Amino acid sequence: MNETGRRAVLPAQGYRMPQRLFTDEDGCRVRFFPERGGEAVDIDLSVLPVSRELRDWMALGVLGVTGPAGTRRTTTSALDTVSILKRFCRYLVSLSNPPTTPDQLRAVHLDGFVLAGGKTLHRDLSALRTILRFAPDAPAEFAARLAMARVAKADSATHSYSEAEFRRITALARSEVRAAATRIRAGRRLLADWRAGGVEAGDPSGQWKLGAMLDHVDRHADIPRYASGTPRDWPAVRAAGGIGGVITRLHLTHHEIGAFAVLLLCLTGQNYSTLAAATTTHHRPDAHAGGTATAQLDLDKPRRGSRKAAMTVSLRDVPADPREARDDLNTPFGVFALLLELGSGSRKVMQTDSLFAFYNVKNGPHGRGYRHGLPKQILQQWGWGTDLVCDAPDADGRPVPLHIDSRRLRMTWLEINQRPVAHTQATLANEYLARNRGNLAEYQKVVAGVLDQQVQRARSAPPIPALSAQDIEQARTDPDTVAARHGLEVDTLQQLIAGRLDTVLAGCTNPQGSPFTPDDKPCDASFLLCLSCPCARATPAHLPVQVLTLDALKGRRQEMTPLRWAERLAEPAARLADLLDHHSPAALTDARAAATSADHALVDRFLTRGLDLT
Repeated sequence: MNETGRRAVLPAQGYRMPQRLFTDEDGCRVRFFPERGGEAVDIDLSVLPVSRELRDWMALGVLGVTGPAGTRRTTTSALDTVSILKRFCRYLVSLSNPPTTPDQLRAVHLDGFVLAGGKTLHRDLSALRTILRFAPDAPAEFAARLAMARVAKADSATHSYSEAEFRRITALARSEVRAAATRIRAGRRLLADWRAGGVEAGDPSGQWKLGAMLDHVDRHADIPRYASGTPRDWPAVRAAGGIGGVITRLHLTHHEIGAFAVLLLCLTGQNYSTLAAATTTHHRPDAHAGGTATAQLDLDKPRRGSRKAAMTVSLRDVPADPREARDDLNTPFGVFALLLELGSGSRKVMQTDSLFAFYNVKNGPHGRGYRHGLPKQILQQWGWGTDLVCDAPDADGRPVPLHIDSRRLRMTWLEINQRPVAHTQATLANEYLARNRGNLAEYQKVVAGVLDQQVQRARSAPPIPALSAQDIEQARTDPDTVAARHGLEVDTLQQLIAGRLDTVLAGCTNPQGSPFTPDDKPCDASFLLCLSCPCARATPAHLPVQVLTLDALKGRRQEMTPLRWAERLAEPAARLADLLDHHSPAALTDARAAATSADHALVDRFLTRGLDLT
């Protein structure tokens, strides 16, 4: 049983796992079943130019890595294992004495493969580790070398688009998506009017004939044809733009699906493969109640591993009715809702729940017809079909076509938004933004500017008043003088010293008079704002927590992007540093040593927002 107490779904009695490995003298195939369903695909390993024994051993690795316990869960990634193994096998057979059995593999074979180089070598080594760990009884020397093999990336530097380029890409994709919505909605209105008798037969504008053809397309997924396959009333079909022109009055095209994919990448920062596998299944937490529209999608990023691959993503912040003529295509939800609407006809034809569904007008690698999913290289093909150009011309001053790449779109989104998507803050800072070599200098200037601005803002006012140890001692015998010195009532001073007014970093002498909340309302601002609040007073008792907090804020530099740290934490860190400057280094060292486990727990809860009221 599962956690809810319901019986788990089990195979029917007598169920047997389907055969997946097929080997004989002439062939070797591994049958792959996509995780999200669909037709099984055979991975043909007979093309590997090695001995049958070595080929069949590698096939066992492919069998495991594409199986339930493996990491290759999409058809594209499963078929990619062939090209990876083929590159390794081609090196092996180029040797004067190539290995013919698995037990003949040695570390030197990997060393030679590394020395042979190649643009994809760093990915090939990682993939070989993943694949061959499922192959049984690998020679110990070979397995140990494979586990340790690492090479630097040989790829050319990948950098983000400029802000102007990114805006042009997004604006063009949005324009094409709107044009598609206008065309398909007009086609659907004409079809509805024709069925309701609102279009007169023999209409000289040809609307009645077009309505009849759209009715046939909607019912049969094709234009009216004779038994031979020739279109009926070819002049009317030609006048409507040809076969593809008629069908796409109700369906999206290959190019428009590319525009939708680009727009979603530009608005969400998700991986291309994650969006490509998306389905229409979603949940509406807003319950269509008229508030902020929100949709929750279950997406999948297989390379995060079996435990972290599945993730729920929220798309939100759009008008209540995204099907209005004025589509909100500035938010992920608006694009998602429009794609649901415009692709519904194609999904019905194919009986699929794939988010991307369309009619392919031209004869491509897979011919004309209805398709679902994101075709390979669709982003590049979409870019080729546009007039987008780079900011900088070539050496002769001629415009350079702008290449559309999902990695660059994602990197630009991450740079602009400075928050992780399906990875950690550390990965964002150390992997994605660190690789963005093209805009590094510009990024550093932005971070430096924000840091200067935040520090100047922090130092535009003096630190909050702090009671010294002498003040505390004097308050025991002469509280009136100490209270007057710090602008407090005697009763307030005594409560402050007793710790009854403590927040986290200081004590609050007037919770009803906060500048961060309306008059006469209890303060509900973040405790970090106490460092700039006129109601705050610090005492020596707060020193251990203040020291720990400053240490933790500085430590967050390693976990956050530089810009995000500067925007969120630079000001409170500067204010706290100025406050602690009034104490000697020895006093700060003593306070750090005197901090209790309760102090450490308090700072941890504080900085992880465990103390927030909202």
